[in-house]
Amino acid sequence: MLEAASWDPRGVTSRAYTDEWAYRVTNALAWGYDWLHDQLTEDERALVRAALLARTRDIAEHAIVNAKIHLFPYDSHAVRSVSLTLVPACVALLGDDEADEARGWLDYCIDFLFTVYSPWGDSDGGWAEGTNYWMMGMAYLIDAANRLKSFAGLDLYQRPFFQKTGDFPLFCKAPDTRRATFGDDSTMGELPGIKTGLNMRQFAGATGNGAYQWYCNENLRLNPGTEGAFYNWGWWDTAFDELTFRTDFPSVEATPPEGGMRHFTGIGWVGVQHRMDDPQQHIQLVFKSSRFGSLSHSHGDQNAFCLSAFGEDLAIQSGHYVAFNSTMHQAWRRQTISKNAVLINGKGQYAGRNKALQMKSTGQILAAEQREDHIYIRGDATPAYALETPEVTRVEREIYFFNNSFLVFVDSIDAESPVEIDWRLHANQPYQLGKTSFRNSGEKAGFYGEVIWSESGAPTLSQETGFPGVDPVEIEGLPVSTCLTARFGQARHHRIVTLLVPYRRNDPRRIFHFVDDQGYDADLYFTDASENSFKVVVKKLAGTSL
Repeated sequence: MLEAASWDPRGVTSRAYTDEWAYRVTNALAWGYDWLHDQLTEDERALVRAALLARTRDIAEHAIVNAKIHLFPYDSHAVRSVSLTLVPACVALLGDDEADEARGWLDYCIDFLFTVYSPWGDSDGGWAEGTNYWMMGMAYLIDAANRLKSFAGLDLYQRPFFQKTGDFPLFCKAPDTRRATFGDDSTMGELPGIKTGLNMRQFAGATGNGAYQWYCNENLRLNPGTEGAFYNWGWWDTAFDELTFRTDFPSVEATPPEGGMRHFTGIGWVGVQHRMDDPQQHIQLVFKSSRFGSLSHSHGDQNAFCLSAFGEDLAIQSGHYVAFNSTMHQAWRRQTISKNAVLINGKGQYAGRNKALQMKSTGQILAAEQREDHIYIRGDATPAYALETPEVTRVEREIYFFNNSFLVFVDSIDAESPVEIDWRLHANQPYQLGKTSFRNSGEKAGFYGEVIWSESGAPTLSQETGFPGVDPVEIEGLPVSTCLTARFGQARHHRIVTLLVPYRRNDPRRIFHFVDDQGYDADLYFTDASENSFKVVVKKLAGTSL
């Protein structure tokens, strides 16, 4: 600690040079100053206090004065510094700095956490940056909440957001999924990190929700020995987590989670879970159309979806989070080309580095309804596409999830002049292609699909394996995925209906269907093996059918 206190606060461990290093050095000094205070000489206390004060001032002034997170709370790192660093540092310094600066900073942090926070969601508990950055944000928030509760008697957990935020990973990143959700994710290709489970245990203790404890138990059971993984080691002290949890919160009995749908209205995400507690029956669907656009750790993925079923990811988020601002990150992962979404004239949504445009590249959920025999979701991503293709006037996607069994997608695209559409779908392995149908088979599960009806004519199907535009050095030795493209010729109006049927590898299923498009509507009928029938109606505009 004394060695760290001697380092130049404006040097290579300063916030301006690398904020992650600055946060951790400051944290180490805060905890060391608090825990070892009585064992230090006065000169040693003065040395540590001066270094801690200088570093805390640097971080506080950036968040409060420069980033102004109370006015523009979308600087991910500056917001995180409040709970990660400023709260423990200010508590450690309180009463020990002559100018009483720490008290002002601590008051600011408390006001921010009890009012503005979280800028990435609302009382529904969602987190717009995605489940991985929920894990990180909540990890540090939990530490700050526990410090404020024990030190000042202030209980952040009573806020509505914290009472429900455990629902976000529960419905959008089940413990047995790897590539079936959105946003930057350092565990991409592996199971959710153990810190997600430990966070869920904390919220189980704070809320009494047994489903959160179930998630923790499953997460830890499926992830033995991963404490040393690069996304865990050095970030979390799981032994300390165990100590503080057992001290501060009661253990909660695990209960199997209820299935169904959660619409996180504040962030424009919908998570659907069916039989999460049974891998042989489990299906996860996540859909997104968000007002946060491609800001921060979000991507150009409005109206995109991911699907996992029967213990295997099927319709995936493609790529690897090898490094922020790498070519994989900027040229592939952030871009619509890596999503299960459409391209218009070969272009996706804006996902460049201009934050003002990122915040305009938006979508919205128009409907998310649990109906008698199906779940219905409808999203509008018109603003996100219009930034790159201004001639478009409508880009909507509807999803019908019938009887927890199969999905029907209806994509509606209108433009002032004819446009070409690429309907894209990513999977871990190559496809078998038919004329308008496709099949993908994994180790445990698979899916087949078919373009059932298109107002703009039949598509041309193709597939490509790899990550075009990505530096090969960045992905050396990493698995590659395959993208299916169904290309539809130029038209001013596109109505595209696609069937997607997931199945266990040892139990394939078939959905029968036919189309009646003689009138002003196209009526599409679907029947499953149990002779349950469903109907989808699509309004016709151009008059050309598949």
